[in-house]
Amino acid sequence: MFPRNHNGVHLASGLALLVLSSVSGCSRNQSASEALEKSLEVNNMPQLAVVKCSGTVTIDGLPPAVDRLNPLLVMAYDPKHPPKGRQVPFTATCDKNGHFEFSTYVKGDGLPAGSYVALFAEPKMGSGDGLKNLYNDPDKNANEERFQINLTPPGKTDWTFDLAVAGKEPIAAPGPHAVKADRARK
Repeated sequence: MFPRNHNGVHLASGLALLVLSSVSGCSRNQSASEALEKSLEVNNMPQLAVVKCSGTVTIDGLPPAVDRLNPLLVMAYDPKHPPKGRQVPFTATCDKNGHFEFSTYVKGDGLPAGSYVALFAEPKMGSGDGLKNLYNDPDKNANEERFQINLTPPGKTDWTFDLAVAGKEPIAAPGPHAVKADRARK
């Protein structure tokens, strides 16, 4: 179970940002692991055990056409602890080859062990989701075995997802739990 603050708000999705901002401000005499430990202590949060989670995404069998302004995002949605409000699930960005790796505390360390539903979004400036809202709904993706991410130690580094987009009609009204492209943008 992800830690929650006294108001019951999920802390897992904001944890990496909190820790990274604390680590970047550490003194030269303080190691990154010491800074992480101090940050977790100050914020009264336990350090969750994480396992590797990385892989590759292709679109219609090809590497994605991504750049800084048009990323391809892979999200790990926890249906037992869905994000609240404007929070987003754990998110990783694909590189130009479609490779992604999740990070919780440090680059590439992975995710807390557990079961997730893989979601995908390609936020396009001013034009919604480049994937036509086909893969951003956890209620829909939960019904497809290929989008189930079940992580146990030591994790998995060879996830592969091929997303069929060409010739598909866009979903104009994504479901109530869908992560909209404007919310997913990092």
